[in-house]
Amino acid sequence: MNIPLRTRYAILNFGTMIAFTAVTITVGLFTSPWLEHWLNQDRFGAFRVVLDCQGYLALLELGLGGALAPLLARAFATRDERALKQSMAAAAQAYLGVSLVTLLAGFCLTPILPRFVAGLSAVDLVDLRRAWWIGLLGLLTLSLVPFRAIIEARQRGYQVNLLLIAQSLLITAISLPLARAGWGITGQSLAFVIGTWVFTLSLTALVVKERRELLGSWMTRSEPDTRRLLWSLSAATFLINLSNRVSLMTDNLVVGSMLGAGTVTILFFTQRLPLLAQSLLLGVGSATWAPLAELHNRGERDTFNQRLIEISRLMALLSVAGLGPIVAYNRQFVSLWMGSSFSYGGDSIVILAAINAFLLPQFSLWGWCFSATGQVRRVVAVSVLAALVNVVASIAMTRWLGLIGPLLGTTFAFVAVSLWMLPVLLYRVFGTSPVALARAVGGPLLGGIVYTGGLWWITQRHQPVGRLGLAIEMSLAALGFSILCGLAILLNKNDRTLWRLRLQTVFARG
Repeated sequence: MNIPLRTRYAILNFGTMIAFTAVTITVGLFTSPWLEHWLNQDRFGAFRVVLDCQGYLALLELGLGGALAPLLARAFATRDERALKQSMAAAAQAYLGVSLVTLLAGFCLTPILPRFVAGLSAVDLVDLRRAWWIGLLGLLTLSLVPFRAIIEARQRGYQVNLLLIAQSLLITAISLPLARAGWGITGQSLAFVIGTWVFTLSLTALVVKERRELLGSWMTRSEPDTRRLLWSLSAATFLINLSNRVSLMTDNLVVGSMLGAGTVTILFFTQRLPLLAQSLLLGVGSATWAPLAELHNRGERDTFNQRLIEISRLMALLSVAGLGPIVAYNRQFVSLWMGSSFSYGGDSIVILAAINAFLLPQFSLWGWCFSATGQVRRVVAVSVLAALVNVVASIAMTRWLGLIGPLLGTTFAFVAVSLWMLPVLLYRVFGTSPVALARAVGGPLLGGIVYTGGLWWITQRHQPVGRLGLAIEMSLAALGFSILCGLAILLNKNDRTLWRLRLQTVFARG
């Protein structure tokens, strides 16, 4: 049985994503209590709002990144150097203009920023505006996004992940001293801008080192057909990106404007572990979209569907193994992490956050099947409808139920829209069996519910001894479910052979 090189890259991509998440968790455990103490609850929450608002500004790239991905994937799959250079030229020139427009738009939006952070003092509002202006400088890195797209289209996402680890450590090394020195929200924004620029320039250097000719992409004359194709795909991608941002990144804005900046801090720390797990699981889609696109571009439809179902099952298994212990132990974790005096948001928040963290990576993976193969228009209606349902439900439920409202709105939109519409589209476009997909995801979910229920029962009657005891118990709980799942998979001889060869490719020479 021959395992292609793309499998090695997918495993490396996911492995480094795990390393990045581990570093993020470790750094967060160390730094967050200190930052919350030195900044205070209001300033910490206000900075989270600044990051979310600037994330909305990044949408002014108008979906060019998602439109560029299938063009580059096709160029690498067919080894078409001319198409590669033309795609990079069109994208680089478009992104340069977008970055300048984004910067201008950010300055114009400064007056409305305080509306999203109720309860700040006059001094903190001045600090907020200054942090906003500094943060806008980080958005100029949009002009270099095509170079990151090159790395990911070549299935070398592990290089991005390693640089993300370095970026995380750099931001931490800068943000902590600035917070301690009293630089407030401004200091945190400055740390993030420095980290963003170092990360982006390093990615650019990796590409230019191998392909110096791409450094002149801004000056290369791009063909009208390439520009037209890029922008035709970007409109649909923009709508999807906007919908995803509205669906998933409005919680802090809704809570900050309706319940106050300090409440954002409570929400942030209460659901911190589920969100970290969610980011790790989303990495599966990042690690596998390029190999799936390659299979589609080569016309290997059956293999494409087999891999998609296999990855969906693997993602479900990983989700339950990680999220089950989080649901069971989150209250003890937050108490030990932030101190017993911290206002915990409640068990209902972590349960809903875990449900969303289970569903979102699956939907993201299924959505990548369309965007990575140049068929992104097919999922625009699903994304827009889910976003509208999410926003309306989140605002209404926040007014009615308080802090839990935004998470409940997200869950409602997932179940009411995405859970059934995306499998239907996969069947119509790629022939993916909805029954096989449901079995791949539903089996681990049912087992995980039973397993998590048992863990929950134990934690209600037993308290871990200190941080080390908590870490050991959570690790053993995750390991226990992973072993059960692994045994179930390895009972099949073909699966044993396949996974052994896949792991061997990680250490094989490219």
